[in-house]
Amino acid sequence: MSPPVFESQMIYCEGSPTDIVPKICAIRICHLPDCKNYDDLHKCAQCGAAMYCSKTCQRADWARHKPYCKLITAYPAGVDGVEAPFHRHLRLWAGRFHASLISATIIALQLKKQPSNIDTLCLVIILHPRPHPEAGSRFSFVSAVVMPKEDVMKTFVEGHAKQALNAATAGPNALEVHEQERAERKASTGGMEDCAVVFLIAVNAGKHPLPGDEKGAFL
Repeated sequence: MSPPVFESQMIYCEGSPTDIVPKICAIRICHLPDCKNYDDLHKCAQCGAAMYCSKTCQRADWARHKPYCKLITAYPAGVDGVEAPFHRHLRLWAGRFHASLISATIIALQLKKQPSNIDTLCLVIILHPRPHPEAGSRFSFVSAVVMPKEDVMKTFVEGHAKQALNAATAGPNALEVHEQERAERKASTGGMEDCAVVFLIAVNAGKHPLPGDEKGAFL
């Protein structure tokens, strides 16, 4: 059964020809960027977030999808071996909307006009919980702001250090992990890919806060 389509409510600039505005849009399409099929989609058996129209597309997208699939399925458990529900919701949200996050980051940091912004700027996104039957959709967008990467990273690095008992138990901080990932990505792609910083901060507030004493989570 094909997924539903809806009449699009496009906003386009005055004077634009109406024939360039699509009349219907699929709610979900094949996860492979070059494929626009939306018929008979099947979820990735491991993460359940990505959807593909064929095994061929799934195999072709595996290299790109693999790190996000791992984010959803192989994340280490939290205190006492149990991951807090609020953090799990955020992790699943990040996995489901990673493609949109990539696009938003490129636009917000103006990386096409000024690629060097990836060295100095980052995107901070604030989310609030919302009720939703589907895992990975249990947050609503509140705000997004571009900030100096050094300031934001410093805040999280200092917070990480305060939570650790000593330097030996602290392990690599966020800044060190990020720079290591950047170096590895550049090396593996011959300098064609890089890693930007995006902080997802979910605050247990708004109209639908989760019950309990969880204040929030961040990725």
